[in-house]
Parts: sequence; C-alpha cells; structure tokens
Amino acid sequence: MRKSLLILLGLSMSYYLMAQETVKQKEIGLVFSNLDNFGLTFKTGTDKSLWRFNALFISGSNMGSTFDSVVNTQSNLGFGFKMGKEYRKVLANNLELRYGADLSFSYGHSKSERDDTKVNDFDRLDVNTSYSPGINLVFGFNYKLSDNFVLGAELLPSFSYYRNATTYYTNNVEEHKTEYSGFNYGLSNTSVLLSLAYRFR
Repeated sequence: MRKSLLILLGLSMSYYLMAQETVKQKEIGLVFSNLDNFGLTFKTGTDKSLWRFNALFISGSNMGSTFDSVVNTQSNLGFGFKMGKEYRKVLANNLELRYGADLSFSYGHSKSERDDTKVNDFDRLDVNTSYSPGINLVFGFNYKLSDNFVLGAELLPSFSYYRNATTYYTNNVEEHKTEYSGFNYGLSNTSVLLSLAYRFR
C-alpha cells in the first residue's frame, strides 16, 4: 500500500512539473510591416512553442471616372498570409526571445478598363495578376506590457518566388501579354514586423 502511494505521488509530481513546463497559451493581435501594411495575427500552443498564423494584408477597391465620352473603371484585390512555428525562451522577467520559420503566399489581381462611348470599336482592358510563395526565418523579441498584453518585434529574412502577368485587350481581343518571374531574397526594412497581441489561455 505504501509503495502504491509513493508511485501515485511520484506520478502526480511528474505530471505537475510537466504541466508547469508547458503552459497552454493563445495570442491574438495586430501586426505592422513598415508602418503602412497591417494585418492580424493568431498564435496557439504553449509558452515555449506556438503555431503562428498571420494575415498581413487584405485589400480591395472598385472605382470609376468619366471624362467627356470616356469611362474608366478600375478594380483590384490582394491578400497575403503566413503560417509557421515559433519557439520562445525567457531572457528576463518581461523579455522573451522568439525564433522559428514561416511559409508565405501573396496574391494580387487588378483590372483597368477604358470605354469610349462615342467610338464603338475602342474598348481597352488591362488585366494584371501576380503571386509569390516563399519562406522566411523568424528572429525577434517579446516585451510583456502586462500579464495579457505583449509588444513584439521580429526580423524576417526571406526567400520567395514571384510571377507577374499583364494582358492587354482591345475590343475583347487579346493584343499583347507580358509575363515575368524571378526570385527575391534577403533582409530589408520591410522585413521587420511589429506586433501588439492579447495573450490568453
């Protein structure tokens, strides 16, 4: 009986210590890139390892103008997101180190149409589509403003592939198409991501 109690006590203590080491944690907040692009962030996991999901921008517009007999309309849609894994290490009471990696993808689509209502055979449409998948590393810090609010900054050195295609139409007939693609890599001021998050369990 005494041995059983000792074994039960040992298992309880080990479970308690493991629970102390891996505290469940979630965060939701805002992210800013170069102070002109912003989005949402959500993280879930433990205090030492979290899955991260960032929607960096979601944009769209539709506008039109008329000058004499010429009607111009423009529309665009764009979005980008990142998902990955980050690990954390406590450096001081209110300071955490963050490191990890993300997969990323961005997409953009725009249309510009010009219609001369006095000339039946003069309509022009320009269509542009672009996308860019990539990967980036994560290295940064968290500063705890309180038990629930966290201010963060991270560097995101990246490597990505991009492809862009622009097609011109006249009177609904394709006239010309331009395509180009390539690779981007490195670290710049746009690779710095600032965040303000609310932490909860």
